[in-house]
Amino acid sequence: MNATTAANGAGAPRRPLPLPGLLSAVHIIDPHTRGVAGLASYLARRHARVTVSPSHPDSHPDLLRRLERSGVGLRATNPGTASLIWGGDNTVVHEVLDHAVGRGLPILGYARAVELLAATAPTTVAVAGSHSTTMAAAALICALVSRDPGWILAEAPKGDSAGYDGGGELLIVDLCPDSSSHDASPPGWRFRSLGEGLNPAVTLVTAADAAPPCWWNQQEALDQMEALARRSDTVVVWAAQPGCQELADRLRRRRPGPKVVTVGRGADMDVQTLGRFWTGEDHRVTVQAGGEQHTFTVPVAGTNSAMAVATAWAAGWALGVPGHELVDGLGAFAGVERSLTRLGTSGGIDVVESRAVHPREIEADLQGARMLTEGAVVAVYEPSGHLRSNALAGLIADALTAADRTVLLPVHSTFPRHHNRADGGESILNASSTGAVIRYEPGLDQPGPESLVASLVQRGDLVLTIGHQAARRIGPSLLAALDRP
Repeated sequence: MNATTAANGAGAPRRPLPLPGLLSAVHIIDPHTRGVAGLASYLARRHARVTVSPSHPDSHPDLLRRLERSGVGLRATNPGTASLIWGGDNTVVHEVLDHAVGRGLPILGYARAVELLAATAPTTVAVAGSHSTTMAAAALICALVSRDPGWILAEAPKGDSAGYDGGGELLIVDLCPDSSSHDASPPGWRFRSLGEGLNPAVTLVTAADAAPPCWWNQQEALDQMEALARRSDTVVVWAAQPGCQELADRLRRRRPGPKVVTVGRGADMDVQTLGRFWTGEDHRVTVQAGGEQHTFTVPVAGTNSAMAVATAWAAGWALGVPGHELVDGLGAFAGVERSLTRLGTSGGIDVVESRAVHPREIEADLQGARMLTEGAVVAVYEPSGHLRSNALAGLIADALTAADRTVLLPVHSTFPRHHNRADGGESILNASSTGAVIRYEPGLDQPGPESLVASLVQRGDLVLTIGHQAARRIGPSLLAALDRP
């Protein structure tokens, strides 16, 4: 039975196979790493015994509370633990890893665990790309809500969990590129192949571009996306994104291969976006496919965000779900946590959060921030890892030109300039030619970055914090600083 038949409900519903023994009792040591919290929640909801031991108990308290609510235990490993899952964050307590090795416990990465789980699902939909997967994957679970999907996502949709077992036959997985720093990785290190072992019914590809250290150049990304696509029944391609049109051409040139569905503005697209209208509060997006037109609302700023939701609609349509049913599901979509999320307003200045990592995500969120204000946009940017920041310094500097001014925070890194690499922040600063990037240097007698940011803004402006650690923490204190006379 193919995916379309399954989606249309023909025959008896198929239930997932039992969990693999390796995942029946797991311990996770870095639940804050991208995607791992969703994996933990999904496993717990499928009645696996899941425990976590965060490297810092006071780190990400909201995340830990959500994990507890889903049935995850916050404690050390149990005697019956079958495997350990490590997202790759090098700040974890290495004694836990050493203990696991000493006991002979298998140590799995996020990707391998997702592959094992996907093999138990009757139908899998994968969202893959060098960037921009998060919004599309989160929108997809809403679009397909009538099919009772399960999901494992990189980031939680607003008001929901990053991992869930819906009890149906459909599993949606976000094969996001790793966003932990991996500064301990030697130059040229090769990570596990994307989606190795997966055979999705539908794969949605959001971009195929360089994303060190996973893919050092676009050719590597294209090769990995093509390999995953050829293991899929249908591939939905966001045609305007880097590398995607070339991927579609590759798949069509060499047959046999998957069915290819392109999404974009051109008349030659299989799913055509006819218009995107920004009301000041949300986008109204109209798509056309199979001779029908459908319009839905996207309550998130930024044209990239609107297009990401359109690609999610296209993936559901490619699975065989009626267009009107997808539109109904998207009516509940409220966006993604920390993706152009307004933290508050203080002193007439808005503070908004972004979880962007890749330069193209940074640029897209800065352009989206412009849609939320008539004043200046000031970015507070925390680079992710010296390795990634050095490799992409020029592209990051170009992306930051979309802001009027940028306060550059220290690089979030598990190792300071590990392997004698240059400082990533210095590389970004050197690549910035406009003088609009100001580097914040912490010191014993140095006030926090909030004071520097406050000196750059005035009533009517917007501050966009970009990053996963210090940038995430700075928001509340920045609102307090902006409220001072």
